[in-house]
Amino acid sequence: MPAYVVDSSKQPMVATGVVDAKFDWVETAGGGRAQSEVQTRDGDTGMPVWGVEVMYQQVQYGRTSSVIASITVPAYDRPDVTALGPITFEGLKVEVRINKNTGGLVEYWSAETISAPVPGSGRRPSATSSSTSSSEAA
Repeated sequence: MPAYVVDSSKQPMVATGVVDAKFDWVETAGGGRAQSEVQTRDGDTGMPVWGVEVMYQQVQYGRTSSVIASITVPAYDRPDVTALGPITFEGLKVEVRINKNTGGLVEYWSAETISAPVPGSGRRPSATSSSTSSSEAA
């Protein structure tokens, strides 16, 4: 499964205002899987993991469309995002996988953290140490 580092300043995103806790999946007695009541923890930091919903535009075959995605971010507290406001991330990356049921591509977004807002501007600064990649390949 290929993973791409994305320069958050070159992939503009808008927060929808939806932030949800992510929960661990467990095996059930019947052999299936179900979400537990235990919030997922980041393997490196031990912090709880949250899903921050965003909107962005992508271009496929010359056609521009809007996409809604959830970006998983570790944070001790629930991230406070501005609904329909710009948002940038540090350490933003996307993994692209094939959906076994449909054969289509699926994007799984994650980030190390949400960038701090620029004081007085209502805007967030760009990440300083990531390379660029476009989600157009997905």
